[in-house]
Amino acid sequence: MNENFKSLFTKKSIIIKKNIVIGLSGGPDSMFLLMYVKSLQNYNNYFRKVIPVIVDHKLRKESSIEAAQTKMFCSELGFNSKIIKINEKYNSGNLQNWARLKRREILYEYAQKYSADIMLGHQQDDQLETIYMRLLKSSGFEGLVGIREFSIWKDVRLIRPLIKIKKNQILNFLDKNLIPYITDESNKDFRFERVKARKKLKLIKQNKFKNLDENLLKLSKISKRLSDYFNKCYNNWSISNVNFYSHGSISINYHETSSLFEKNQEFCAYFIGKLIKNVSGNIYSPRKIKLIIKLNQIFKNKIQKFTISNAIIFKKMNRLNVIRENRNIDENIIISKANINFFDDRFLVLSKYDGKLILCENKKIDIVNFLNCNLFSKYSKLINYSLPKLKTLEGRIIKPYLYTIEKKDITNHIKKKSDYDLIFIRD
Repeated sequence: MNENFKSLFTKKSIIIKKNIVIGLSGGPDSMFLLMYVKSLQNYNNYFRKVIPVIVDHKLRKESSIEAAQTKMFCSELGFNSKIIKINEKYNSGNLQNWARLKRREILYEYAQKYSADIMLGHQQDDQLETIYMRLLKSSGFEGLVGIREFSIWKDVRLIRPLIKIKKNQILNFLDKNLIPYITDESNKDFRFERVKARKKLKLIKQNKFKNLDENLLKLSKISKRLSDYFNKCYNNWSISNVNFYSHGSISINYHETSSLFEKNQEFCAYFIGKLIKNVSGNIYSPRKIKLIIKLNQIFKNKIQKFTISNAIIFKKMNRLNVIRENRNIDENIIISKANINFFDDRFLVLSKYDGKLILCENKKIDIVNFLNCNLFSKYSKLINYSLPKLKTLEGRIIKPYLYTIEKKDITNHIKKKSDYDLIFIRD
C-alpha cells in the first residue's frame, strides 16, 4: 500500500509530528486521504493522534446512513472518528458555502481541543475549478493562486497534501484497492457554481484547449510568485508608513501613500486594500476598481472620507485613517477561558473567565479615551461601540486590556495579561 502511494506523490511526504484532525465526508477524496494518513502512520510513524471528523449537514435523506458507514470504515482502520450533526437549518444564500463554513467551524473546534492541524482532501481538480471560477470573476493574483497547500485559519494550520494529485488517480487507486466511498449526488447538480465550472472546463478541454489544466496551474504558480513578492513589498512599506492601534484602527502616511498612488495606482490599491481588510474583518480585500476610484477622489481633495467593505477611510492631520464601521459585527460571541477565541476576525481574545462578548453595554463608559487624541477624537464613540466588553457567567462586565500582535505570532502559547485581553491582529 505504501509503495502505491509513493508512486502518486512526486515529492517527499509531509512530515507532521503533532495531532491532526481530518475532515472526512466519506467521498473518494477524503477516503483516499484517510488511507494516505494511515499509510504514513504505519510506515513512517507520522502524527501523534489522528481524529477523523465526519460532519453530517443533514441536507440529504441518506446523509446519516452515509456518516455511519464512514465511521464504520474508520473503525476498521483503527481510527476513533466523530460524527457531528448540524441541527441548524439552512435558510438562504450559497448552500455549498454555508455547508463549508459550518464544517470548518466544527473542524476548528476539534483542532483547538486536540491542539491539532486540520487536514483536508482537496485535490488538483478542485484547484483547477477554483482558479477557473476566480478567473471568470476577474480575481487578482492572490485569488488566482487558488487553494494553497498550507494556510493558516485563525490559529490553526490547514494542510492539503493531495493538491497535486489528480481526481482520476484517486479513483483508480480506490477501485484497485477495493476501498469503498460515497458518491454525493449533489456533485451532479448544476445549480451549484462548482458543478457548472466542472462541466465547462471539461467542454473547453475537449473542444479547444487540451492543455488548459497545465496553463491554469502555471497561472497559479505565477500568481503565487507575484503574491509573495507584493506581500514582501507591502511588509517593508508598512513598517515605515503605517501605525496599527490596539483599538483596531490604522493610520497611514498620507503623502507617501499619495506619492505611491501617482506612481502605480494598482500597487497602492493593493496595499490599502490589505489594510482595509485588516480593519474591516472581511475575508477579502475590497474590489480594486472601486477602491482606486475612491482613492483618486481623496488624493485630489474631492472628498475627505469614504466607506468601503465595512470600513471608514478619512483624511486628517496628514494621515489616511481606517476605522471599523459599526455594522455586520457579530454580537454575543461565546468565550471559553480554556481556548483562544476570536472576535470579528480582527481580534484575538484571551479570558480568565467563561462568558460572552457584548457591544454597547453601558455607553457612558468608554473603553478607549480619545480626549487627547485629535486623530480619532471625532470617531471616538464609533470606535468604542465596535469594541466588546466581556460579560461573565456571573454577570460581571469587564473592559478589555488592549494590545496588538502579528498574525504570524499567534500560537497556543500566548499568555493572558489580564482578566480579559482583546488583541488586535496585525495581518
